[in-house]
Amino acid sequence: MRLRISTAAAKIIIRLSTMLASLCDHRLLSLFEKRNQSDTKTHVGHSPTMSQYSEIMTDLNSIYSAEIADKPKFPTPNGNLDCEIAVIGGGFTGMTAALTLAENGHDVVLVEADVIGSGGSGRNGGHVCQGWSNDFYHISRQLPVDEAQLTWDAGMSAVDLLRQHIQRHKIDCDLRFGYLHAALHDRQMQELLAMHSEWQAKGYDHLTTLDSRDLLSNHIGTNAYVGALHDANSGHMQPLKYLYGLARAASAAGARIYENTSVTLLDTKPNTAKHGASNKGTCTKALSLSSGQKITAKFVLLCGNAYLQNIGTTKMTRRLAPVTSSVLATTPLSDNLISHILPHRAAVADCNTALNYYRIDADGRMIFGGRASYTNVNLGNVERDLKQRMVDVFPELAKSETAAVWSGRIGITVNRIPHFGTAGDGVFFVQGFSGHGVALTGLAGTILANHVMGQSRLFNILSKLRHLPFPGGFLRTPALAIGMSWYKMRDYLRL
Repeated sequence: MRLRISTAAAKIIIRLSTMLASLCDHRLLSLFEKRNQSDTKTHVGHSPTMSQYSEIMTDLNSIYSAEIADKPKFPTPNGNLDCEIAVIGGGFTGMTAALTLAENGHDVVLVEADVIGSGGSGRNGGHVCQGWSNDFYHISRQLPVDEAQLTWDAGMSAVDLLRQHIQRHKIDCDLRFGYLHAALHDRQMQELLAMHSEWQAKGYDHLTTLDSRDLLSNHIGTNAYVGALHDANSGHMQPLKYLYGLARAASAAGARIYENTSVTLLDTKPNTAKHGASNKGTCTKALSLSSGQKITAKFVLLCGNAYLQNIGTTKMTRRLAPVTSSVLATTPLSDNLISHILPHRAAVADCNTALNYYRIDADGRMIFGGRASYTNVNLGNVERDLKQRMVDVFPELAKSETAAVWSGRIGITVNRIPHFGTAGDGVFFVQGFSGHGVALTGLAGTILANHVMGQSRLFNILSKLRHLPFPGGFLRTPALAIGMSWYKMRDYLRL
């Protein structure tokens, strides 16, 4: 029997849950601020709280890294560097931008604070999703009709762009197509039907509605969902293999790539006395490195997403919230079991705000992710929690063995739309892919590169989209946790 709760009662439960979340997060914040006061040397230019939380959450190696023996390695600078364009961040966005620029004959230096793949691009669930990260309605209502159409077309080209990179550079990354947006209850199914109608009206013909458990049973062996939307042009891949392929291609094209090269200061002040305050890259930018060396550049691209709290401007950091998501990988499952639970090996994501997402990888392992955390502190047993989530969907996996568990950071915006903008003279950024970034980040990196090369229409359009700031100061983390608690309760009550 399904529990029925009145709207008034639901509001009371939600209010109580958010109050409890607030108290817990204040206590956690205080605890970790005290813990971090003694060691702030490696986090220059910002409060250590968020970055050091993230270290706690991301210190487990992904199975992606463990299974790759031939990793590309890049040096640290042995002196000061001079270049035309400096790219900060060695993930999908930065590496695609560097590749695009280098292939077009530009002098590019890319710096990664850790090693390539240590951030979100090398630690995510590997889902390749079509389109933008929110309903296109939220974008289109802010733009004229022609600009909205151009933006729609760009978003729908992201997967094709990824496919082109894989084919042109011969990247073996286990790309596979087939994707299920799964509805846990009727309201979510109605939202998927609306999405299908909108996309079909715009000419996207890769969607199939599975609006009953009978239709769904041909694609997935579970009773957890009432229906789904199948996308034949979305899918999944091994993300770290893809990133390494981009890195090798960018390096071969002439981009200079450096690992373990942390930027501690970025001088974005324009030389107004000589050039005037413009965004054309007329003055030289100076990037200070933790090693004491410097990089000078005409243009700078900030591509670190949720990993740029130390050098991002207030305009950026207040409009981005780092969220930690965790992933569990099982040992290889039997072919018989896979044929029952996911016969076509499609990737799956449910429609909850704090969603579960999963896929079967090329080695037959279940890669299961979830546990969105705004506090960046893992409470409880991550493996146990993820396994319970997995077993709730597939009871047959109760006896499966765990091969690895890891966590990583994504960046979200208030409206879940990527945030493009200018952070100073010749300094451009994009951030906030909101868990939808494997394909979109490549598109974003291309847009940034094209902007620097003088093809600015898409960048200028996307920069006009409004992005509200998240709360700041010491209330930031508790406020974000409260917001997520509300949505989690809403998901739980199926409101």
